[in-house]
Amino acid sequence: MIAPVSATDSALAYWAFHIPNMILAALIYTLIGRYILSLFFGIDSDKVVMRVFRSITDPVIDAVAAITPKIVPRGLILIFAIVWLLALRMILFITFAIAGLRPGLGG
Repeated sequence: MIAPVSATDSALAYWAFHIPNMILAALIYTLIGRYILSLFFGIDSDKVVMRVFRSITDPVIDAVAAITPKIVPRGLILIFAIVWLLALRMILFITFAIAGLRPGLGG
């Protein structure tokens, strides 16, 4: 009989999948948070929370702006960043699934 794998063993065995996946998820949620806060406070607000969100997300937005055509308005770059990171997260999942390194559903 095969012993069930505990959650700790599973997380440690698939760290190469979980760490980039969690980083991408955190960046996506941070970008969504910045977008929602910009609706309330404005894009160039001087509030502390907006400065923190800008300091975390500006490198991602700058990288996306570098590969996005210049015809796209600066305000939409944030949405493009979210979409690109979602696509990257899906590519990560598919790549690990094809390689057989994706964690199972458990049970």
